[in-house]
Amino acid sequence: MLTIYHGANTRSVRVIWLAEELGLSYEIKTIKFLEKEHKEPAYLAINPLGKLPAIQDGDLHLYESGAICDYLIAKAGATNLEPERGTSDYGLCRQWVYFAEATLMASIGAIAQHTMLRPEEDRIPQVRDEAIESTAKGLSILEAALKDKEYLCGDTFSLADIMTGYDLHLANMFGQVTDAYPNLKAYQARLSARPGFQKAVA
Repeated sequence: MLTIYHGANTRSVRVIWLAEELGLSYEIKTIKFLEKEHKEPAYLAINPLGKLPAIQDGDLHLYESGAICDYLIAKAGATNLEPERGTSDYGLCRQWVYFAEATLMASIGAIAQHTMLRPEEDRIPQVRDEAIESTAKGLSILEAALKDKEYLCGDTFSLADIMTGYDLHLANMFGQVTDAYPNLKAYQARLSARPGFQKAVA
């Protein structure tokens, strides 16, 4: 049985969402951050970073949400969540997968750190403001990419949308997804209506 280690509003949302879209059987083990469960030896043996997500699949322990998602798709075999490898559509999909984590999530994470997660005395307004500016640039890029398209890779929902959809979920929590991005807001509404997303954020 696949076990997904999960915490509310963490990147484990991506993993649960993908598992739902793939129709996988899994169980969730919730890690309670306020009780410091992510720092306990039992969890650090699974993810030495003490972060979420992580999975256990048989003897395999795996962390990093992108790596987990790639593994689950590969294990599931043929799926419409990833274009055929070697095609231009596959390259585009991978671009957005990496954009979601390496570019957009980096700035959204900085907003979270310097508005909520860090003790107030450790928050740096300049870092927060630069992160807001960087997030706006990323959202503008997505806004343009979604012109006349249902999803990032055309009319087909893919892993790129799961990776990015989680980012938008957080960005919206911090008031960054505004009416200045009509394509993006419509896109987020489509993603939020999917049962897999609703299960992941429940």
